Amino acid sequence: MSEATVQTFERKGKLMAYQKFGTGPAVLLAFHGFGQSRLAFTPLEASLGNQFTIFAIDLFFHGKSQYTSDELLTKSVWQGFIGAFLQEQHIDRFSLMGFSLGGRFALATVEGFAGRLDQLFLLAPDGITRSPWYQVATGSSVGRWLFRYVLRHLSMLTAFGHTLTRLGLLNRTVMRFAEISLGTPEQRALVYKSWTQFRLIQPNLTVISKVLNEYRVHVHFFTGAFDRIVPGIYILPLTKRLLHYELTVLKTGHNHLIELAGEGLKVKESMY
Repeated sequence: MSEATVQTFERKGKLMAYQKFGTGPAVLLAFHGFGQSRLAFTPLEASLGNQFTIFAIDLFFHGKSQYTSDELLTKSVWQGFIGAFLQEQHIDRFSLMGFSLGGRFALATVEGFAGRLDQLFLLAPDGITRSPWYQVATGSSVGRWLFRYVLRHLSMLTAFGHTLTRLGLLNRTVMRFAEISLGTPEQRALVYKSWTQFRLIQPNLTVISKVLNEYRVHVHFFTGAFDRIVPGIYILPLTKRLLHYELTVLKTGHNHLIELAGEGLKVKESMY
């Protein structure tokens, strides 16, 4: 995908950048993970481009998407935005793919549009198992103040993380991921904006499981056998509520799930 193909959709102080690729008859909306952009879905052009026309979307605060509205992002605001986008694109039925943080946005979309969904692909999705650290950091004004303070004093956070690692309370891979994600002032600002502004985008598993079962949406989970960021067990609060779903465990960590899931889906499609 080239930069020249970037398109935008704007509504009420929210600008969403996206790229459209593939020539398949079905439509797929794809939401990436934290710190990524629509370009994370580049591998899908080769693997799924014949099956889907793919809209790879930059989440707000990522890539070229912008969020200048004073309105806190809620699920209803997000669903209204996506509904307007679907209307502009003349999209009736579609499928969803969400990787990591993007899984949370895919699930928020499910709550509003399950009756129009064909397939749901969740790749190490965030939001199904809620992190207590996330709740502490974003759940109150005091927590958000403390979160901002700690990010501005990174040595304090690093020392605390290494202490937890030595005590066996924090996985070394997770600690390394945190250090990489917080390496620059820009990255720390992105973490704060994303965590706090997205705090109300939390899946209602009761509603989601009900509508997925009711509309018989084909749900396919992909997890990494060596993923320590979003381990496979994190999907259990949702899978135990579903009547039907598929699970593929790939021999990889967190970062290569998009590419490998696309290859797996391409192989599966060729078998029919």
